[in-house]
Amino acid sequence: MPTVLRRITAAVILLGILVSGAAPGRAAEKVTVGVGGTALMVYLPTMLAKSKGFFTEEGLDVEILDIKGGGSQAASALIGGSVDFSANAIDHAIKAKVQKKDLIAVHSHVRLPVMGVVVANKYKGEIKSLADLKGRPIGVTSPGSQTHMVLGYLLAKSGVKADDVKIIGAGGSTMPLAIEKDSVHAGMMVDPFFTAFLKQGKGYALVDMFTTKGTVAAMGGEVQGTTLLTRPEVIARRPATVQKMVNALVRANKLIVASSGEELAKTLPKELSGDVTLYAESFEHAREAFPPDSLVSREGVARVIETMRVFDAVPAGMKIEPESLFDNRYVLKALGR
Repeated sequence: MPTVLRRITAAVILLGILVSGAAPGRAAEKVTVGVGGTALMVYLPTMLAKSKGFFTEEGLDVEILDIKGGGSQAASALIGGSVDFSANAIDHAIKAKVQKKDLIAVHSHVRLPVMGVVVANKYKGEIKSLADLKGRPIGVTSPGSQTHMVLGYLLAKSGVKADDVKIIGAGGSTMPLAIEKDSVHAGMMVDPFFTAFLKQGKGYALVDMFTTKGTVAAMGGEVQGTTLLTRPEVIARRPATVQKMVNALVRANKLIVASSGEELAKTLPKELSGDVTLYAESFEHAREAFPPDSLVSREGVARVIETMRVFDAVPAGMKIEPESLFDNRYVLKALGR
């Protein structure tokens, strides 16, 4: 009788496990994501999905690797197979295409550049326009990054050639220090550092592309910003994993657009949000950039391709179809469409 009871008990326990959906001993699927600076606001969807447990709830064990060297190195890690995904601006997929390699965007973190050109206060009387940057050292987060690509386009529009300035990779979080130390006279700065730097009265902005209005004024229209990139073979071999990643990020974007800056600052780990008040103000400044539907914009991708032609990052005779760089199917499924 005791043996029969033990068998019945074991069967009941196993049935309970199966009904609950928690298979015994099943480990979460390991996934690696490369980013070029975890504290940068353009990576907020990834960091929020991690901190809120959205990836875990999808059955994923996501490791976020903060890769030194910025977005360019994160994209290189993805191309080389060191990571499964990277949070990167769409221009890295375009550059990969030029090099006859393929990266595909499967989620839109932000739909605007979310950056601006900041100048040290000491040059207020000298630097009044982008044309005045000629002959000066200018900072970008890293050579080849989206900050570099966008800056190159803005300078070209203002009649400043690439060899008229000295481009210096000054990092994202360390850009304010580079400007303060006069290592660069101006720099392409991202949030939360852009807002904090201006609020502290240490510099002024020549260009502000954190809003639709500012982006259209500077770039002529919407510009696709940071996305979740992966390789075609990852999509082919692990489509369910891609869907789970996108599910979590769609949830994160929905939470972002529904939250106040203060709520988000308190949700994130302290090492990412820093000063809650400053982070909240930075988010409100960039709020328009976060797409509620998470869809990659064809128009935004097309504009990035054309801006990169201005300084030959995309050869004049090379045709690149925007649709070859992104796949919105996973977002649409996550949205129930």
